Amino acid sequence: MGYDKYKRYSVLAVRDILQVSAVATYRNTALAVNTLSCFNISHSQVGKLIVQAGKQIKAQQQSEERYNGITQKKKVPVLYLEGDGVVIKGTKKRLEFHRYQVCEDIINLSKTRRKRVQAKEFVSLSRLDALQEIKAYLANAYDLSDTLIISNADGGAGYAKKDFDEIVGYCKQHEHFLDVFYLNKKIKDRLSFMPAMQGKLISAVEFKYDRHLTDVILDTIESNLVDELNTPENHENLKRLRSYLHRRWVDIKPFKMRHLSVIKAIGCCESNHRKYTYRVKGQGKYWSENGAEGILRVLQ
Repeated sequence: MGYDKYKRYSVLAVRDILQVSAVATYRNTALAVNTLSCFNISHSQVGKLIVQAGKQIKAQQQSEERYNGITQKKKVPVLYLEGDGVVIKGTKKRLEFHRYQVCEDIINLSKTRRKRVQAKEFVSLSRLDALQEIKAYLANAYDLSDTLIISNADGGAGYAKKDFDEIVGYCKQHEHFLDVFYLNKKIKDRLSFMPAMQGKLISAVEFKYDRHLTDVILDTIESNLVDELNTPENHENLKRLRSYLHRRWVDIKPFKMRHLSVIKAIGCCESNHRKYTYRVKGQGKYWSENGAEGILRVLQ
């Protein structure tokens, strides 16, 4: 890892410190080390080790020689790609980390637990860095000429179909999905003034996938904007929702209606954020850019 200059700590000690810091705060990491080992370390020294580790890991992951050992690219029938961003608190400004994940399949471990097959994650405060790293991985590890790509995201900046097209490059077929969780949230947020119509619209959009019925429901909602509901804000929310659904209509098409000969192994990006969000959000945590990038790389 390149820690020879830290004469005070062995490489093994640094590794153990990083493992503890992945699940505990700097102060609790220092407390655990000081209690259970024969040497002492301060929380600020833990932070410095995290920053240094992050830089080393990032350099390795962006190295042009990283994939030199791959002699033959894999050919797989399908790859699943997902991406999302998460906002965290910064010491100077709000920060956002970006995360892409890829896997070849998902297997059931039990009725409630599933496991991704050959999963890889790419995370950074820089969306461009994360994008370039997953792009390099796919280009060097896979031959996608006969591969179906299934991508899923919320459609925000950096997570539209065109962004996944850039990541993938040439492939046999690319099917992109608008994440259902965010679609539901968008509908409920925009129709907060008329809760009774939320379920009807969700059914028309997500389950029936009926463009005409969707427009009829939106027209009905608009005709009911009378009296106290007849406000500029409500009209604007409805206008934006209509535009949003029309723009994303192709990506909204349900999985079962696309007649794909693969399983639906998408929609787990949010749950896989947890190992990151558990460590970097809440409990009054504020991060410097170097500190956040460091801990994200260690967690990865």
